Amino acid sequence: MNAGDVRTLYAYNRWANDRIASACGAIDRATFDASSRGSFGSIRDTLAHIIWAEWVWLERWQHRSPAHADAPPMPDLPSIERVRRDVARGQQAFIDGLTDGRLVERIAYTNFKGERFEYTLGHMLQHVVNHSTYHRGQVVTLLRQANAAAISTDFLLWFDEGMPDASR
Repeated sequence: MNAGDVRTLYAYNRWANDRIASACGAIDRATFDASSRGSFGSIRDTLAHIIWAEWVWLERWQHRSPAHADAPPMPDLPSIERVRRDVARGQQAFIDGLTDGRLVERIAYTNFKGERFEYTLGHMLQHVVNHSTYHRGQVVTLLRQANAAAISTDFLLWFDEGMPDASR
């Protein structure tokens, strides 16, 4: 993997997050907030988790370990979208400065339980996109269970659609 591959993955990730947010924007607030048996209790909470986790990892890439698991308030889709756009800007700024050599840099962090971990930056970057993909899939399942329109966020579909946002 090289820095160009990372830029590709994060352009895809932005596109996929945009698509899932658009799909969620088409449902009513009751469906968005409805309790579910998913990992995070509702569509809203799953989306908030995706964005919060992307923020946490952005902090870790910059050698900062947030001490608390507290996410900014995200009670509705507009607030989730504001946080998402801020995180995406931060990710893009970080990735714009990325070099191939940095991908093998080992970064240590302390998680919220006080445990220390260390990985290469390249593996951390891959992990974040994989994590977000996993939870976007959960959102799609919750949308289907609510009889709402579900969309695909497949990586290859992004290529089929001409790689929107790839130049950002």
